[in-house]
Amino acid sequence: MNKVKGLLFDFNGTLFFDSKMHISIFQDYFAERGKEPPTAEFVVANIFGRSNPNIYATYFAKDENDTDWESFADDKENRYRQFCLEHPELMRYTAGVEEMLDYLKANGIPYALATGAGPDNIEFYMKHMGLGRWFDESNMVYTDGSFRSKPEPDIYILAAKKLGLDASECAVFEDGRSGVIAAQRAEAGAIVCVYEEDLPSPLPEGDSCEGEYNDFTEWKDMLRKLGVLR
Repeated sequence: MNKVKGLLFDFNGTLFFDSKMHISIFQDYFAERGKEPPTAEFVVANIFGRSNPNIYATYFAKDENDTDWESFADDKENRYRQFCLEHPELMRYTAGVEEMLDYLKANGIPYALATGAGPDNIEFYMKHMGLGRWFDESNMVYTDGSFRSKPEPDIYILAAKKLGLDASECAVFEDGRSGVIAAQRAEAGAIVCVYEEDLPSPLPEGDSCEGEYNDFTEWKDMLRKLGVLR
């Protein structure tokens, strides 16, 4: 493991446990289009972390000339945000996250958000979850169409640059297979898997990471293991 100087966090399914909402919405989409609804394992391994244009082209486009992904993206994200608003009890950060982020911010430890979420969802999280308490444009990369989506390494390379670091100097926290592969391709200094307890591990078979957790309640131990906290 390389010396870790900064921390890069995925958001959905990691800092915010909303994976089951997304899985349910994708299962509905497949069924509505006459396709077999995917299992949770399939969504974690093949869909999580990818951009809406990539998902549409792979699973829903009528042919290779069908690039009309925007209506799909708008509808899917509107369904997701409406579900969140109808279930405010679910709109809370993963256990331990707020305490950890407060500590990182107060102690000047470099950290950034690297999320496949688009601008509308970022605005939604700012308004309804107070995301701006820890993140702004100086330490956040989100999907805006200017870079390739996971599993390509772009998002983690860009997030590290926001911190003035190389990806090899950063630890990545992920819950999705595509995100883990993106971190590997970015040659991240370390990868930590954090995902909901009853969902499958995002690690590709045979790979290892610096730890697998089901929340952030052990964040001090996580950071000690990475050499960030002593």
